[in-house]
Amino acid sequence: MNNFKKLLKKLTENASLKLLSVICAVLLWMVVVSIDNPLMSLPFSPIPVTVVNADILEDDGKAFELSDASRSVTVTVRAERSILSELSRDDFVATIDMSELEGNRVPIEVKATKYSDKIESITSKTEYATVYTENLESAQFRIQSATVGEVADGYAVGNISLETNIVRVKGPESVVSTIDRAEVRINVSNMNSEIHSVEKIMFYDKDGGTVNAAPLTLSLEETGVTVSIYKTKEIGIKAGYSGKPANGYLVSGGPALSKSTVTVMGSASALSDIKSVTIPSDAVKIDEATENVVKTVDISKYLPSGVYVVNEDENAKVKVTVVIEPLQTITVNVPNSNITITNIPSGMSAVLAEPQGTSSLTLTGLAASLASVNASSVTGAADIALLKHSQGLDMLNQGVYDVNVAFILPSGVTMADEVKVSVVISGEEKKEESSEGGADTVSDADADTGN
Repeated sequence: MNNFKKLLKKLTENASLKLLSVICAVLLWMVVVSIDNPLMSLPFSPIPVTVVNADILEDDGKAFELSDASRSVTVTVRAERSILSELSRDDFVATIDMSELEGNRVPIEVKATKYSDKIESITSKTEYATVYTENLESAQFRIQSATVGEVADGYAVGNISLETNIVRVKGPESVVSTIDRAEVRINVSNMNSEIHSVEKIMFYDKDGGTVNAAPLTLSLEETGVTVSIYKTKEIGIKAGYSGKPANGYLVSGGPALSKSTVTVMGSASALSDIKSVTIPSDAVKIDEATENVVKTVDISKYLPSGVYVVNEDENAKVKVTVVIEPLQTITVNVPNSNITITNIPSGMSAVLAEPQGTSSLTLTGLAASLASVNASSVTGAADIALLKHSQGLDMLNQGVYDVNVAFILPSGVTMADEVKVSVVISGEEKKEESSEGGADTVSDADADTGN
């Protein structure tokens, strides 16, 4: 007991000094700590700004965009040095709440996701974000397709089919209004067989420039694509026509085609037997025509199944022209010396009554055909056998007869009227013995051949 009292007395002696010593020790510890791990301020950037409650604007039919300066912020963080050394920009989140939008400004709130209870303060260099708003627009586009590169030699791109061919977009009016078309592009370089791929949908303006789709909400961003690759073959093109032009007109030559061949594509078996494509006669009608008939024909419809025109939109159309010209008439004088007498009966002789004269021929035909007529070289024949036949004569008496002349004329030239010449026939026609009784008769056949 005495020992305890002695100990208590020692502890309480100079109590004020001992308390002061404790306080000094604590203060000294605090000074040491503050010197070794002081409070400091450190900047962190860039911290992306995240938007919350954006649907408030969308429900109001508005699209928004942050100004470039508001897309990220720089913050200054005050904390002990040991804490700051453990932090990075990824430990902070900057948000703006669109429900707090006033005019075009909304406050930026920055929070720490690490050591938040040990951070003395977080100060953002930018307190408000600037928000630009405009009307929200929706649109729908048919997805087009295009190829890039060239397929292998002897092959061509056939049908291109898309898994989905419609895309819906929603976004700022200023962006949506610039879209002219949606398109997927497929690389076909050196390909010789069917292609299957998934391609990103791109958007282009009317000048062919790319439209940035980042501000847009899309119903889909890519679609499956199948591209058929076919063998090719060059074949001929043929054409006819039907009907007749109006009276007094003729067709000048055959139909003229804007091209004589076309390149087609298909499987090897489909191309094996095809050599040409024929435009049927009823596709080009010239009934009662008085001027050239020009018809543009799509030859793809006349190809067999499984065969297609390469680049059909550009190459399937063929222009067929049938030249119609009016008949013309000229008169030429052919020397009678160019006329021969044929099939003169046996025992008789025949000469032209006017061997030095001329015979006038009225000829009709197209201008080009008539231009080829040379009167001095036109020849004709006066057939006595035809004379006897036309007059129903078994025997021919001597005398002067008007005999039709058949002239040899260039193709496309005809005589408008018959031409006769006077023939002087003399002598006495001899009868030939028949094979059965020796009777003197002349058969029609003998008369025709002049025997």
